[in-house]
Amino acid sequence: MPSIYYDFGFYLGVAALVTGAVTLLDKFWWQKKRAEAGKVQLDEKGREKYPAVIDICRSFFPIIFVVLVLRSFLYEPYRIPSGSMNPGLYDGDFILVNKFAYGIRLPAFNTKIIDVGEPQRGDVIVFHPPHEPQQAYIKRLIGVPGDRLEWDQGALTIIPQCQNAVDVDGQSCDPITIKPQFVSDKVEDLVPQGELFNTYQETINGKTHEVIYLNDGIQSNRGNSLNKRWTEVVPEGKYFAMGDNRDGSADSRVWGFIHEEGIIGKAAYKWIYISFTDEPVLFGKHLPKGISFSRAGAIE
Repeated sequence: MPSIYYDFGFYLGVAALVTGAVTLLDKFWWQKKRAEAGKVQLDEKGREKYPAVIDICRSFFPIIFVVLVLRSFLYEPYRIPSGSMNPGLYDGDFILVNKFAYGIRLPAFNTKIIDVGEPQRGDVIVFHPPHEPQQAYIKRLIGVPGDRLEWDQGALTIIPQCQNAVDVDGQSCDPITIKPQFVSDKVEDLVPQGELFNTYQETINGKTHEVIYLNDGIQSNRGNSLNKRWTEVVPEGKYFAMGDNRDGSADSRVWGFIHEEGIIGKAAYKWIYISFTDEPVLFGKHLPKGISFSRAGAIE
């Protein structure tokens, strides 16, 4: 039985179902009953005055339905909740997630009903993680089903599972080596404790992006990624993802593989950045203190 994700889309779907049902029942049943009973009331313009609940449902149903369609099948807004995707995305970035990039899915159940495309290595994806299925995470996709991943002190070798020289997607079946190239011992100002990190570049699937690693000699709770070796084989129907902040991200290296049915969509655009107060201000909440559109643009 498919999982139900109790996110905003679920409650939006419930609202659309309730308001839509009331609207249809009134249009085809209750309205006629009121007319037969002589209980129709008109306003000053000669239009029928509906009972309060029916009036609310008839007014809000078109709006809720349009928002549900746009959010469920086209683009969904999402706020970056942490620094795990530094330096490309920051806590406070608001983005749009392309919901149709990997197929059309049912709201709340996230079950694919129309196949459009498949996630590709290097894509930045939003998904429900296996250990917290009611939450939404964002990471960079590293391994697709069948891949063997070999990490050797920062150098990643991906060995695709292929029967021929070219796989079904037209990609080469030769091993792929991704090695971070040092850029600078500086990072962007928005990276917390930036003095502890170095900036690198890496290229996956022909697309280059920046990642950050802890400086030599500095250890995190999970250790320094540039000093580690590990191997993983991605099972069928699963995906492997990591944050671009390689030493500040809890990802597939910690909680395992992403289920295909848990994928929400592809991160597409940054549209606004909002900074928040360092300390809670009102009812234990951090309040906005600055807004900027300078970071708007496509997500690489």
